[in-house]
Amino acid sequence: MLTEVLSDHPGRQLRRTEGAIERHHRDIAEHAAAVAGLRARHAAARRWWQLLKRLRQYFEVRALEARAPVVDPALLHRRAQQEAGVLAEDAVTHALGELPDEWLLFRGYTNRKGEIDHLVVGPGGVWAIEVKGRNVCVHVQGDHWSYEKYDQYGNLVEQGALTDRRGRSWGRQVGEPAFALQTFLATRGVHTAVRTAVAVINDRASLGVLDDCPIDVVSIGTHGLLDSIRARGRVLDAGTCRRIAALIRRDHAFHQQRRGPRRR
Repeated sequence: MLTEVLSDHPGRQLRRTEGAIERHHRDIAEHAAAVAGLRARHAAARRWWQLLKRLRQYFEVRALEARAPVVDPALLHRRAQQEAGVLAEDAVTHALGELPDEWLLFRGYTNRKGEIDHLVVGPGGVWAIEVKGRNVCVHVQGDHWSYEKYDQYGNLVEQGALTDRRGRSWGRQVGEPAFALQTFLATRGVHTAVRTAVAVINDRASLGVLDDCPIDVVSIGTHGLLDSIRARGRVLDAGTCRRIAALIRRDHAFHQQRRGPRRR
C-alpha cells in the first residue's frame, strides 16, 4: 500500500508540547543557576562574625528557592496522551501496509467537518478511520460513546463520555467529515459510500456494549479493521480510485487554504 501524508497535525501538536516542556526545563535550570550564584556571592561577601547578615542572606536564598519554577503536570499529561495518539496512528499505518499497492492511504485529510486520521482508497472502496490510543473499555449505544477505565487490579477508577473538543462522539468525529467527503465526491460525479471506522490501539483497551453503532466498524487493535476492509471485495476499479485520490488531494488543499497555515 502507498502512503501519502497530507498533514501531520498530531505530530505538530506533540512537537509544540515538547517545546513548551523544554522551555520549562530551561527556566528551571536558569533558576537553579541563579540560586547557586546568589549562594556564591553571599559566601564571598560575609564574615563569620556577621551573624545578622548571614541570617538575612539565608532568608534571601530561601525566598528565591521558593519561587522555583516547575514543569506543569498538565503538560506532561498532555504529552503522554499525544505520544500515545502518534504511536497509535503509526501502528495503524503499519498494519494497513499489509494491503497491496493498489490501495492508497492518505494521512491527515481535512475538510469543512474536520480531519480524518487515515483515509484509505482502493478496490474495496473508501474508508475513513479515526484512530485512538486510549487504554479504556469502550461502550457504544447509538451516538452515545462512553468509557470505563480500570486499574491493574480491576477496580473502576474513571468513566465518562468519549467526545472530541467540540463535544462530538467518536462516531460523529469520523462520521461527519466522512459524509462531507462522500457528498463532495457525489457532486463531482463519483457515487460511492465512504465507510467509517474507529480503531482503538492500546493493549489494555477493550470493547464493552456495542448497540446500534452508527459507524461501520469499531476495532480494538487492527485485526478487525483489516478484516472488514478485505471483506468488502472489489467495488472500485483502478481508474475510479485514481479519480477519487485526485479529488481528495484537491479538496484537502482547498480546505487547508481556507483555514490558513496552522500555528507551528
